[in-house]
Amino acid sequence: MLQQYGLSEAELLIMDMIWSYDRPFLFSEIMDYLSTKENKTWKKQTLHTYLTRLIKKGVLVSFGNGRKHSYKSALSKEEYIQQWTRKFIDESFEGSLGKFILALSGNCRNLSQEDLNELRDFLEK
Repeated sequence: MLQQYGLSEAELLIMDMIWSYDRPFLFSEIMDYLSTKENKTWKKQTLHTYLTRLIKKGVLVSFGNGRKHSYKSALSKEEYIQQWTRKFIDESFEGSLGKFILALSGNCRNLSQEDLNELRDFLEK
């Protein structure tokens, strides 16, 4: 199963829809969108499970009462990617951006002078 930014393929599909429209959605609207636009034949319980996981991951919030629950993003896509990237660097590279860049670039052996200049310019900003 493909994972991107700590989200499963199905979770990312749901969040991409919500991020694209940037508005609250009723459960039924999400279900309709997935079945008509994405050709998903999920049962209600399956969608509910994905939505619950997204809430636990802090990407989605739910509000409302009774049977009419709405869902909206807790973070923009950019904010979520930044948060996930920071967590990845913290967990994988002891929080060191330098260690991350070294790993990414093969200890800087493969960086061209242009790459080094671009990195230097970025760091100076």
